[in-house]
Amino acid sequence: MKTKLFFLTLLVTATISSNAQFKKYTFGLKAAPQIAWMKPNLDTYSGNGAKLGFSWGFISEFNFSDNHCIATGFNVLFNGGNLKFPTTDSASHAGNMSREYFVKSIEIPLTLKMRTNAIGNMKYYGQIGFGTSFRFDAKAKDEFTYQNTTVNSSKSNYEKVSFLRESLIVGLGAEYTLKAGPTFSAGLAINNGFTDMLTDSNHATSKKEKATLSFVELSIAVLF
Repeated sequence: MKTKLFFLTLLVTATISSNAQFKKYTFGLKAAPQIAWMKPNLDTYSGNGAKLGFSWGFISEFNFSDNHCIATGFNVLFNGGNLKFPTTDSASHAGNMSREYFVKSIEIPLTLKMRTNAIGNMKYYGQIGFGTSFRFDAKAKDEFTYQNTTVNSSKSNYEKVSFLRESLIVGLGAEYTLKAGPTFSAGLAINNGFTDMLTDSNHATSKKEKATLSFVELSIAVLF
């Protein structure tokens, strides 16, 4: 939170002190396919493959020079991940669980975006900052295997996912501005989660589950 306050202070200070003639506010919409994964922080847990995801959102850019801005807005995220771990079921059978997580959340990003000077109608940019996500829905689908028997459960509500997620965002991309005014943007970003996503404990060991959620996304946006 202190880092986000620093970004906001920088934005306000730069906006007040700058007299340059440039477009100070830019708004737009984005859509982004994703590849997401979960990384466990327990020895007996392992990742069990990547998961396709998607996001859409609203972009707000506050420019304080021709080449720098603070980018924020909101993103609606649909992603999740897969984990595999030993545990016991309700009948005390010892076996291995393969669990697929489906997570929906709203993310508030706050990043510093640095652009090159125009090369024709193109500008290239780098972006770095932080994201805060708030979960509003989570589901899970299980496959439990024990003694050569496999039990599958259908996707159902799963509340053992943390409400809050913090992440580091790093991205690169390009912008193309039409003479009529709109700017089209395409970028690749990694959104690296660093807070624990799970709140449940393993039924066999009673140890708290720990895992982070990260994803790579290809963002397509239009800015006005």
